[in-house]
Amino acid sequence: MPQIVKPESPLQHTTSDHRGASALVSTLAQLGLRDAVISPGSRNAPFIISLVNHPLIKTHVVIDERAAAYVALGIALKNGTPAAVVCTSGTAAVNHGPAIAEAFHQRVPLISITADRPVDAIGKGHGQTVIQSQLFSNHTLYCATIDERKHADNEIIEMAQKAWSSACGGGPSHLNVPFEEPLYGKAVCPEIAIQAPNLTSKPALTIPRTLLENGNRAILIAGPRGLWKQGIKTNLPGVSEKFSGIKGDALIASGDLLASGCNAPSAIITVGQPVMSKSLRKQLTALNVPHVHVGDDGAGLDTFGSLVESVNADPCEWLSFYEREVTKSSDFTEFFVKEKTRIKSIHEQVLEAVSWSDLSAYREVFKAINKGFIHFANSTSARYAMLFDAKNSPEGEIKLHANRGVAGIDGCTSTAVGHALTTKEDVVLVSGDVAFLYDINGLASVQELPNNIKVIVVNNGGGGIFRWLEGPNEVGLLASHFEAKPKTSIKAASHFCGLTYFCARDVQSTQKKLSEFLQFTGPAVLEIVTDPKMSSEVYKKYIAAFQNK
Repeated sequence: MPQIVKPESPLQHTTSDHRGASALVSTLAQLGLRDAVISPGSRNAPFIISLVNHPLIKTHVVIDERAAAYVALGIALKNGTPAAVVCTSGTAAVNHGPAIAEAFHQRVPLISITADRPVDAIGKGHGQTVIQSQLFSNHTLYCATIDERKHADNEIIEMAQKAWSSACGGGPSHLNVPFEEPLYGKAVCPEIAIQAPNLTSKPALTIPRTLLENGNRAILIAGPRGLWKQGIKTNLPGVSEKFSGIKGDALIASGDLLASGCNAPSAIITVGQPVMSKSLRKQLTALNVPHVHVGDDGAGLDTFGSLVESVNADPCEWLSFYEREVTKSSDFTEFFVKEKTRIKSIHEQVLEAVSWSDLSAYREVFKAINKGFIHFANSTSARYAMLFDAKNSPEGEIKLHANRGVAGIDGCTSTAVGHALTTKEDVVLVSGDVAFLYDINGLASVQELPNNIKVIVVNNGGGGIFRWLEGPNEVGLLASHFEAKPKTSIKAASHFCGLTYFCARDVQSTQKKLSEFLQFTGPAVLEIVTDPKMSSEVYKKYIAAFQNK
């Protein structure tokens, strides 16, 4: 869980004459808010005035509210403290919904601030008016409507503190603030002093009884975790996705590659969010062994139908403690070590003879990138990421991320852009053509694109994942209604967004263009063109190779 920072000393500066904006922004700034993503509007003018003039807050302008909310999510990914996203009233507010849902399930700190029409104007036919109070109550840790006509400053401060502390607990908060006109007045910000929050001490590390009794053959299942979170190397056996940051000689990256299931574990330990492998989830569910989740950002999910306890602890600290305290079966661990070796051997054999396809394109991508951060769009890109090891440079370890909270294709580009705004290191997004075009406003509507954002688009002519599934082709609607090849070219979209464009169509040109692309200074797009039919066939043969010993 990100720590709640100590409040800064109050500062005097120009702000809005609406207390609902001035008191709220001043409080959040003292608590630690440093970045706010703003979408232009009129009803949110008090927020724009307050945020732009606050000396501690950096503002970013993104026209599209849906993209803006994901940009804020991307900003929060770097250090794990809340970023704010601010918009005007009406459907603008509703557009924060997808990113809020992602932040809720991914457990990323985010604060949505929506301006609203006056309370007594709701439901009377005024423009840009919807019911915004409690709009996201099912996907937020805290939500409130701040009405400056009835709430005193101390009440506004208290709601701001609750929104901040709730978001720091791992997830989004939503504050809805109605404003009367006029909206553009200025004032000198009054001194608002707030007390530092009482930080709770960490609970003592404990091991649940079920693991003391059944933990000798426990399997670790490590799913996606926030980029700001600490990683660890462990000797525990199991499955750890690339997005978890947890590594080990007995940890396999993809549950889809396990030929013999989980070799009858006696218990399941999960950290992070659920892994993406459906086959692994089915295997573990059928075993009906006790499941313990470990995390400091909320209770675990009963993914396998056998959750018995959630342990409130930093996962990395707890795993180290668990390794010291519980004796493990060496045979059980050795099975996973051998299985990992088998998977690596088959992987290398298949790649030696692979035809030009998505798989070989991703191989070249992983060979070329050796520093910074790599984001992967859903859904084929994130799955290919499980199959390759990142090549780290002396400058530091590469970190991988994908929005696996809800696992939608919306917002993947915007999230990467938001992350790039927080760091000087390169942020590379690897995306499919559909996901790239679906979230094109993550590039087109950001007023100041960072120079360190790079986008690789593996263009296989539509939604390639539908070729993996049984059904779309059988019903005769694969090309027309599922794969749905985009009409806009990647080149045209790149130029529309003001990005430099590169293109490759085979192994040799991909190697050459990757080198030029990664050395280029400025935002850019590299399109790697592959054949959809060949890519599907290669992937299916690749997966099948691991199921035959």
